[in-house]
Amino acid sequence: LAGCGVGGNQKKLLSYFPSEEGFAWEYAGTDDYVQTMGIDSIYKASSGEVTYSISGETIAMAADDEEESEDEFGLEFEGFVEEPEEFDPASGSDLDLDPGDEPEEPETEEPAIKRSTLEMEYEFSKDSVIERIVDADGFPHRFAQLEVLRAPIKKGKTWSFQTPDWTDVKAEIVETGKDADKADYVRVRYEAEVDGGSYVETRLFKKGLGLVEFTATGPDGAEFVYSLIGN
Repeated sequence: LAGCGVGGNQKKLLSYFPSEEGFAWEYAGTDDYVQTMGIDSIYKASSGEVTYSISGETIAMAADDEEESEDEFGLEFEGFVEEPEEFDPASGSDLDLDPGDEPEEPETEEPAIKRSTLEMEYEFSKDSVIERIVDADGFPHRFAQLEVLRAPIKKGKTWSFQTPDWTDVKAEIVETGKDADKADYVRVRYEAEVDGGSYVETRLFKKGLGLVEFTATGPDGAEFVYSLIGN
């Protein structure tokens, strides 16, 4: 993006994200959640907006409710119940097992996993960054579109944003600083009323890396967290 003539605020916002196509992130989180993604392209429109196109994959433990319900249905189908065979004392010889005939230990089933594709964009205007989810079944982000950052980057900065489904989100930069490697970071808190209660996200962005930590807490108090483990 060198020499593209971006303005001061936009340049500051862009500095909190990688600047090269091909950059890749790897995240890990709650319940063995895994997310990998990379920058496919960086496009600058004549109007000045810069768009990052990103694709990747999420991996999560598959819910077993459906499998369990199918098992229960199969057992109760038409009221059929298989009766256990009665033991005949006269056939006690059947119990004389040779040591080599002992039943094998049942194999432990590996938990089922679900892999889903991920497509998203970051759009940088002159004073804000919009995250737009294009295709992401299983992606833990609640909103299909969210203004994740707004300039100036300073503690106490607040803004409001309405998502495509008419949800009003209030955002605030709650922390700025430098990490142990002297890299600037900014932490943002987002809050909205969903499902009759308060939904809260916090995201940590770091210079040159983009999103490095994500935490979401639902109205029921359930928490989901993932963070950067490699790039």
